[in-house]
Amino acid sequence: MKPFAWAALAAFALSAITLPGCAGAPATKSAVAHPEARSYTVTPDAMGDVDAALTRASANGTRVLLVMGANWCHDSRALAGWLETPRFAALVGERYELVFVNVGMPQTGDGHNLAVAQRFGLAEFPGTPAVLVLTADGQPVNADTAASWRNAAARSEDAVYAELAALSEAPDAPDKDAGLTVWIGGDETACRYALTPDGPWVADLAELGGLAGGPAIHARSSPNTDWKCVSKGIFGLQKYGATLGFISDPSD
Repeated sequence: MKPFAWAALAAFALSAITLPGCAGAPATKSAVAHPEARSYTVTPDAMGDVDAALTRASANGTRVLLVMGANWCHDSRALAGWLETPRFAALVGERYELVFVNVGMPQTGDGHNLAVAQRFGLAEFPGTPAVLVLTADGQPVNADTAASWRNAAARSEDAVYAELAALSEAPDAPDKDAGLTVWIGGDETACRYALTPDGPWVADLAELGGLAGGPAIHARSSPNTDWKCVSKGIFGLQKYGATLGFISDPSD
């Protein structure tokens, strides 16, 4: 462990500088006025705190708002500050169970409680804070945007509120264990994709939605689908970090 004096000196130095996205380099002062709060306290059992929030969410019909940050980080303090205001407190009180987890400084290798993030599929911390919205059974709703909150201090009040309000009502993410089937059709000049054999069909995988976050994806195609479309579809799905299951015709 680091000597106490060194830890205290490091904390003092960090309090004297501002980090962009709290990612480890100097930055200019944020142009957006915001409140601040130091809500990332060290608790004996961070995982237990999350489990307790999930239990409350199940009982109350709400979702869990899991905010992972640190008090040294201006973006973390800004988001915590907004969450303490009456406007945000009303939203959180109605739709969420709020839990803060102190993750230290994972950007420099000095992370804490990272098992909490990893439990819900967040393997890396490019900056703090990270925000996960979880269903009552622990499924992430926003796995693709959880790490995007490291610019929280630069966001307007309305922007922060709008995203949290939308996430409280967003559809549940696909069940990764159940998997997701993507149908591939067309020829090499007009490939198309759908989530059901009857469509609707789209020309771009990004239009399907639900592919981010690494669900188990089963690619299927009919016998008359051009092999180049099949190949293009598989490579496209791999770019989403998907685990491909099988590829077959619809008669299977």
